[in-house]
Amino acid sequence: MGDWHQDIVIKDVSNEELQNVATQIIEYLVAEEIISTKMSDNVLGTDKGYCPGRNWQKVVKYPDEKQFLELWTNGLDVIKKRNIFYADGGEFNAINCPICGVNNLECNWGELFGEWLEDPKSADLECIKCKQSNSISEYIFEPTWALSNLGFVFWNWPIFKDSFIAELKEFTGKRIIKVEGKL
Repeated sequence: MGDWHQDIVIKDVSNEELQNVATQIIEYLVAEEIISTKMSDNVLGTDKGYCPGRNWQKVVKYPDEKQFLELWTNGLDVIKKRNIFYADGGEFNAINCPICGVNNLECNWGELFGEWLEDPKSADLECIKCKQSNSISEYIFEPTWALSNLGFVFWNWPIFKDSFIAELKEFTGKRIIKVEGKL
C-alpha cells in the first residue's frame, strides 16, 4: 500500500520569523489537541514526530480511528529549512507563471530546484511569455508542489477538511499550500 503524506506548507516566512511561526502553529495544534506533546518514531525521514492528539478527528473529512491510530507511521514532522514539498511521481503536467499563467515546463527545473535550495534569491525565472522574473517558489506546479522553509508533514492522516486549512491561514496570516504525495 505505501505511506502517504499531506504537507501543509507555510509560504512567505522569513528566516527571522521561522522559529516563532513554527512554534505558534505547534502550540495551536497542541492546544486544540489535534496533536499531542508526545513524540514518537512515527514519521519517515526524521527520528521523532508528534503523535495524533485526542481531537485529531475534528480536522479530517473521513475519520477512521481504528485504522489510523494503529498505523506505525501516523505522526507530524515539522520541516524548518528550505525544502521542496512534492507530490507523487515527479512528472509535471504544467509549471505556470504566477503572473500570466503560461506553462514554463520546458525549463531546466532540476537545476533551478538545486539553486533554490542553495540560495532562493538565485533561483529566479523569467517567464517565456510575459518576460516577468519571479522566484521559482512562486510558480504554480501541477501536480501541486511547494517550495518553502516551513512545512508540516502529516504522515498517513485522513484527508484534511478545507475548514482546517482555512483556520490555519487565518491563524498564521500566511499563504498556505497543501501538497499530497504517496511513497
